[in-house]
Amino acid sequence: MLEILLVLGLIAFSAALHATNMFGYPYYENDEGTYLSRGWAFITSGQLDVYTYRYDHAPAGWMAIGAWLGLTGGDAVFGSFLQSGRVLMLLVHVAATALVYVIAKRMGNGSIAAGAIAVVIFAASPLGLYFQRRVLLDNLMALWLLVAIALLLRRHLTLTAVITSGLFFGIAVLTKLNAAFFGIGFLVLLWARSEPHQRKHALAMWLAFAGGLVLMFLVYALLNEELLPAPLGADGEPLRVSFIDTMLVQAGRGDFNWPWEQDSSFLQSLESWLVKDPMTPLLGLIGVVALAALALVLRRRSLFPLAMLLMMAGYAGFLMRGKIVIDLYVAPLVPLFAIAVGIAVGWMLTLVPWRALRAGAAVVLVTALLTGFSIAVPPKAAAVDETSNQLLAVEWVAENIDPSAIVVTDNFAYPALAQERGFENAQYFFTSEYDPELREVYADDWRNIDYLIVTHELIQQMSQGTIPVLREAFEHSVPVASFTRGTSSFIDLDSYISTNGDWARVYEVKDRNDVVLQDSWASFLDGFVYDYGRVADGAGITTSMDQALAMDAALEQGDEQWFRGIWQWTNDHLRYRSTDGLISWRWQTGADGEGELLANDTVCGADQRMIASLIRAGDAWPAAGDLVLEGRAMAADFWKRCVIEQDGLALVDSSADGSVDDNLINPSYFDPRLYRELAGALPQYDWMRLVDDGYVFLDRLAQERGTIPDWVVLTREGELESAEPLIGAGADDLGDDTLRIVPALLLDRAAGDTRADALLASIAPQIVAYDGVVDSFASGSTVAMLAQLGAIDADARSLYESEVVARYDADDGFWRAPASLTDHLTGWNWHRFQSLIPASAAIELE
Repeated sequence: MLEILLVLGLIAFSAALHATNMFGYPYYENDEGTYLSRGWAFITSGQLDVYTYRYDHAPAGWMAIGAWLGLTGGDAVFGSFLQSGRVLMLLVHVAATALVYVIAKRMGNGSIAAGAIAVVIFAASPLGLYFQRRVLLDNLMALWLLVAIALLLRRHLTLTAVITSGLFFGIAVLTKLNAAFFGIGFLVLLWARSEPHQRKHALAMWLAFAGGLVLMFLVYALLNEELLPAPLGADGEPLRVSFIDTMLVQAGRGDFNWPWEQDSSFLQSLESWLVKDPMTPLLGLIGVVALAALALVLRRRSLFPLAMLLMMAGYAGFLMRGKIVIDLYVAPLVPLFAIAVGIAVGWMLTLVPWRALRAGAAVVLVTALLTGFSIAVPPKAAAVDETSNQLLAVEWVAENIDPSAIVVTDNFAYPALAQERGFENAQYFFTSEYDPELREVYADDWRNIDYLIVTHELIQQMSQGTIPVLREAFEHSVPVASFTRGTSSFIDLDSYISTNGDWARVYEVKDRNDVVLQDSWASFLDGFVYDYGRVADGAGITTSMDQALAMDAALEQGDEQWFRGIWQWTNDHLRYRSTDGLISWRWQTGADGEGELLANDTVCGADQRMIASLIRAGDAWPAAGDLVLEGRAMAADFWKRCVIEQDGLALVDSSADGSVDDNLINPSYFDPRLYRELAGALPQYDWMRLVDDGYVFLDRLAQERGTIPDWVVLTREGELESAEPLIGAGADDLGDDTLRIVPALLLDRAAGDTRADALLASIAPQIVAYDGVVDSFASGSTVAMLAQLGAIDADARSLYESEVVARYDADDGFWRAPASLTDHLTGWNWHRFQSLIPASAAIELE
């Protein structure tokens, strides 16, 4: 009776430790959602997986989980699949606790102390709590192994017990194939427990029922014509799943390293286990050494220590085989570690002569163990909340995202979204990467994925290179919700680093236009940016306008590092003017890397762009106050040196060093959208006069010249004269410079300024004609812009396909010729224009 009370107390102690905060710690692991969703699919649709079953695990484990979910109504009783699964793990743990006691006592020479100490280690182990609370196949596998051991330890071993033990061992293997590595220890235990004249028969029966049950797995694959290697299609991909192919892939996972090598998966997992809990592995090592000693000492009296030692050695051999080791693989060793210590203590206490002294020694050992656990490992399991952020992410998705959206997620969230809330296109991240059925959902193009629920597990897989398609989607997405409150993890997603899973973030994949902007920005940096921020074409020429456009692009991409680099290079090499702080416009670098300033004059159109970018930087980045000050200083010089008043109009000169009397004007510098923006940021200057007077001047220019030319001279008397003597032939005609004013006029028109209408009406036919002559990327893309906003009667979609996308290489992000800086900036600007116009006018990109 006292022993019964003791056992009940130990079970209650173990259950209380396991249950306290089991919904809060540890975080919900990827595999938990996998097995729960598969279990639910099995009992609701008879499928072994949510999608194609690929033999990655034997199915008995999630069949059992499915039976539990069916019994409890899925999420009906405990609130969610995840919580229901953890309740099941509590029941598994309680059953395992009782079995640990029984096995340790019977193998420990009948010592109650052996059973009690084993239970204390099993219950209090932080490593055990970390893994045994999770819905893992390893925990179910360990339970079936313990049942199989206990059946062989009956006082009177019967054939029924042998057969049943074999069946439970087979179930353990069908729960997780790793269980097979415990087999040799079972054979020794069965040999030890059988009578000499029955051993061969007992071994044969045990192997027959265990092996026969496992063989059913192969028969299932054979009947489905999925046992043998799959034939390959024309694309080199297998035409069906294959048991043998999957086993070969599983066996080959990871690079081979000897277990003692620094890069070995085993050593890295061992380090992870020791960080979580140094006590349990240490006790396990002590138990193994003690069992080895007992096996030698007791070889004629008992084979129990040897049998348990071989069970652990077989599984240790699996862990140390030199291939991939996942940290949860340690879970089935925790009860065996506890039993090993219990066995050793049980036999050692036989050396103590008095019962009272043995009891006292047992109490001291239990106290020492509990003290050791509490000192070595902080009691995180009882207090730390690692799941709230994950659950908040799921709730955010459920409340803010359309259920028809394609959401790729860590598997922990899959049951909650797909099976509890009807997100029909929620996808496992790994299956989404490799299952052809799921790839069809997003047309085998990651750009069609809508959202990613990014977690520790996804970041780990991305860093290891196992999900390159989803990594591409992640690199082209933006965060829309973040749940990291209270996390203990170090998170550096740019470097793919996460140290714990108690956080989650929701990312939205960018639309195709923004994807092109991002990729072409990356290729721009690769192909045209040198040193720490010099933009140059193939001839080594750098202009202030190219530097200004690069700053604008860096700002649009949120790339502060390159924005500062480009500005710093500009500041260091193009800002040598003694009269003002404006930017000299032309630099050349030779093949030897040496450079020189070719022209100290300014380009006012570039200066005004730089001013706007520097001011915007203050809104984009909190620590960019220094850049704003630079912009303000440039604005003061701009208004002194670049803004002229001629014939009653305030206009932007072509440069700060124009002639005193006559001024060379480049009409394309007129940018009403930019001026309106600066009017709000720098109200001390009359930017709106530049808008109003600019329209008056362009209207006059169109009326008198019949077009808006690339260049024009405005004389002291207010007359418009030819710019050809200064610029050269063609300066008075509509040309590439004129093209640059079109986006500015279209955007201002879209914003409601009707003054742009007449100007666009007069030059739009001329631009179409000009494109027919030159057939350039700049002219063709400009015609496409005009069609988009209805300035000409043409099919914008067809123009996009012929003039824009046909020139783009989506694989490397370059526009037609990688060496063409002009083409690259033209393509980037066309897509930037798409993000600025009304959504109704934007084209759905290919």
